[in-house]
Amino acid sequence: MDETINSIAEYRLIPEYLEKISEEGKVWLARAIVNILIADRQLVTEEKGFFKDAIMMIENDEIRGELIESIKNRESVELGELTTDREYAGHFFFLLGMVIAADGKVKNSEVNMLSSICDKLGFPAETAKQVLHWVTEMIRLNNDRNQITDLLRDIKPVFVLK
Repeated sequence: MDETINSIAEYRLIPEYLEKISEEGKVWLARAIVNILIADRQLVTEEKGFFKDAIMMIENDEIRGELIESIKNRESVELGELTTDREYAGHFFFLLGMVIAADGKVKNSEVNMLSSICDKLGFPAETAKQVLHWVTEMIRLNNDRNQITDLLRDIKPVFVLK
């Protein structure tokens, strides 16, 4: 088996909580996710689940089509200020951090996009730095996990040695 598995689990949106977010909030979040995904001009396998989540949370076919075209053309979509669902704004921002971390790298273009989105959320600029620090720690921990799981794969079960 030559396939490399980085993880059999991934971070995803919880459908039960999406039901509590207004349609405007979902559209805003989906647009923000798409903008983060295309910030580095590529959509890698690890990021595709987030794209699927963004598309699936939108009920309006026209907006859904706009997001799909945006990914195809690698062009960002218009993102206004988040004026609804303020109680979820912090959660949205950390989710966008997870989108950045999905491929295990933080690129300057993603940092710039996250900073721009920070403004759209109405957060102080320092907030983007805090989320980026959390993102880099998450990437480091994921890399540690991957190294440990690689080592564990080759360990003979202790119960076999008895």
